[in-house]
Amino acid sequence: MNVAGKTLSIATIVAAVGGVLAIIGVFLTWATATIGGQANDLHGLDSGLNGGKVALVLGILVVLVALAGIFNFRIPQTPIILGVLGVLILVVVALVYFTSILSDASLKDTADMVSAAGGTFGFGIGLILEVVAGVLALVGGGLGMMNRDA
Repeated sequence: MNVAGKTLSIATIVAAVGGVLAIIGVFLTWATATIGGQANDLHGLDSGLNGGKVALVLGILVVLVALAGIFNFRIPQTPIILGVLGVLILVVVALVYFTSILSDASLKDTADMVSAAGGTFGFGIGLILEVVAGVLALVGGGLGMMNRDA
């Protein structure tokens, strides 16, 4: 793809989309508890959730690395950097899930109480977008490495 005289690779576009999704995802709901029509949401940037802040920084880094490629700034091993950032986003999501959502006593108690009262507790679109973002950044890095070898 050619934009303003610059050739954009599919790998760069895929990774950049992943970075943008990671940035957007932190502002959206990561978990939600619904009971009796009332919903209580947990967002990526809530004070008790440091993983959201880390995911925001990682998403910004993915976008910056992709933009550097678009504007012909040479960053050595760009595909590897994008792949590593994608893996880090996925690790952050996994850590948030296992350390905050599953094992944080207040969140677990809330989920148990909501469930016992006939409500639901589940993932929000923000957490899902973070997973997609990590996968896209990883795939973008992988595609970049494959294109480099060709």
